[in-house]
Amino acid sequence: MGRKKAHPSKCKQNTQPKKLSSTKKNEILIQCDKLLRLCSDPEYSTQLWENYLEITAVLEKVKRLEDMKISGTSKRSVAIEQFLKWLQENGANYEGTSIVEFPGYELGLKAGKNFSANDLLLQIPGKIIFSCETAAPELAALQNDPLIQHMPQVALAIALLIERHKDNSKWKPYLNILPSNYCTVLYMTTNDMIELKGSPTLEVALKHCRNIARQYSYFNQLFNNNSNPVSELLREVFTYEEYW
Repeated sequence: MGRKKAHPSKCKQNTQPKKLSSTKKNEILIQCDKLLRLCSDPEYSTQLWENYLEITAVLEKVKRLEDMKISGTSKRSVAIEQFLKWLQENGANYEGTSIVEFPGYELGLKAGKNFSANDLLLQIPGKIIFSCETAAPELAALQNDPLIQHMPQVALAIALLIERHKDNSKWKPYLNILPSNYCTVLYMTTNDMIELKGSPTLEVALKHCRNIARQYSYFNQLFNNNSNPVSELLREVFTYEEYW
């Protein structure tokens, strides 16, 4: 069943960024340089909280600068019909189930009949399971990049962005039905983080926020300083809001 709807202040929205002026773009690159230095500060291991506050302050500047790149979103429910058609055209079998919006929650899978133990619910061909092997061949241009090589989850995130911004991507019906909001520690406010003090969870959360900030600033600089196919595609549309 779908996840419970999240508080708007802690939710991520699918967005279609607009182009920035050269002045704002240069300012973002300056902030990204600050982020990389903060995320590489050797004192972070003993001053995690102070490091988190500094990183958060820079990210707030980045998000304000990138705000003009953000536009409205459409409800996931309007993408259901096209998604189901796409599944059928690609040989998926979901007989006896349907995708519906549950009150108080988002989209989920609903059984249209009684299923017995061990009954087949869904049959999804491997060719339409999104992965770095089935999507975004352009990612090969970054095959020697250390983050792409050694962090599969990062490679998958960049692959998703590539397909989202490609013209006529075959994955559009799938991408359009992905969750438009969800909650992790990345969307928690400073006051929310304070509530974790005294818990071992706080250190994990702070390190995760720092790592995502580092990845964002790294790729922002990469896309703006290179001319490979991935950089050409994502340079004007890559934002912190979309990456996290």
